[in-house]
Amino acid sequence: MKSIWSPNKTSARLLVDFAAKNWNIENDDVTDDNLYRFLMVSDLYIKARSYAIINKLSFLVALLMGVAVLVWPSIAFILTKLPFGFTGEVFQSAVIQTTVTSFAGLAFAIYNNYKKRQMYMENLMRYVIFSNDPIAALMDKILKEMERIDNGFVFSESTEKKPKDDKPD
Repeated sequence: MKSIWSPNKTSARLLVDFAAKNWNIENDDVTDDNLYRFLMVSDLYIKARSYAIINKLSFLVALLMGVAVLVWPSIAFILTKLPFGFTGEVFQSAVIQTTVTSFAGLAFAIYNNYKKRQMYMENLMRYVIFSNDPIAALMDKILKEMERIDNGFVFSESTEKKPKDDKPD
């Protein structure tokens, strides 16, 4: 039997492997409650894995862009000295430096957003695995959280103001 313990896993992968082993998912004698719990953990794992891929890619881009921000003056100076006809004004422009810095900031913001989402999915997975809640209550809570997460940002909800009740209590 293969071990689930490996330092090269995300927390989400470890939790899925733990749930499968702990709840005997591969066996025919698995209970319906454990099967439903494993389904929820697997669904959450798919989201956590997607978020992990996005945040790894955006972290790599943010790292490369951060280095570019730091070395941009040197790159601009070297490019102006090459015989290919680059002019110093183009590469030393504040607009170019600001654009590179903005892309670095955007990449870091994307990384930060999806890292938070990945951690939230992993926390929901922990809740499903270690909670003593009955399966019906657990499913209701997790489904509401997933609906809220999948809904994302809705502009109309953020701009509509609910009328205040001006009547004193």
